[in-house]
Amino acid sequence: MNTVTRAGLAALTLSAALLAGCGLPDDPNTPHPNPSVSSDPAGNGIDILSAKGVIDKARIALKSAKSFHVKGTIKEDKDLVELDLKNAGDDFTGSLKSSGAKIELLSVGGHKYIRPDAKFWNQIDPTGATATAIKQVVGNKWVKVKDKDDSFGTLFTALDVDTLLSSEGTVTKGETKTIDGMPALAVLDGTDTASTLWVAMRGEPYPVKLTGPGGQGLTFDDFDQTFPEIKEPAASEFVDQSKLGKK
Repeated sequence: MNTVTRAGLAALTLSAALLAGCGLPDDPNTPHPNPSVSSDPAGNGIDILSAKGVIDKARIALKSAKSFHVKGTIKEDKDLVELDLKNAGDDFTGSLKSSGAKIELLSVGGHKYIRPDAKFWNQIDPTGATATAIKQVVGNKWVKVKDKDDSFGTLFTALDVDTLLSSEGTVTKGETKTIDGMPALAVLDGTDTASTLWVAMRGEPYPVKLTGPGGQGLTFDDFDQTFPEIKEPAASEFVDQSKLGKK
């Protein structure tokens, strides 16, 4: 069904733009000191690294984490996109919300599921006929995406760490402050986006906060926690994508 295809593409565009806005630029001229030496004996050593070095350490730490949670708000065009995702290795679950419409995501055991709310279906079909038909079939169930369907691919890479913590231009180190009880170091974006990445200075150098203009920002927490909600839905809890009429 073309309507469902357009819904997927709209979500893909939203996700890609959201992630692109989270990237941090690179500092090509700042040297990288020996990361094994720190001016704080109780710290993890990032304070003596270059700005790029801090981002690299944060990226490695986040990719090595068994699990983590990222939540926040990002501006996409004139809309604010609310993101709330939990990751555990290759699996994740969570939601994206924009313009009052919400779509839940679940990727587990190599299978992918989406669960849009009624407002989402109504937005892609203003006349209501197709949306009503879809809602009657789906109800509050998940929609299981075909394994070989790549149209939802970008949507399910919303937690790609390399994209979340990318660097492309000039960055500098900023102040240190306590965030949620953890001393953190700021890495400042020198471009017009004026974003700041805060990285933990003790324990693993996890990113703990990413802030941007206009109140935008993401928080990272629940590292190495267990998320019981990341599980395969029962057969009675999902509908195959093919039953929506998508060819």
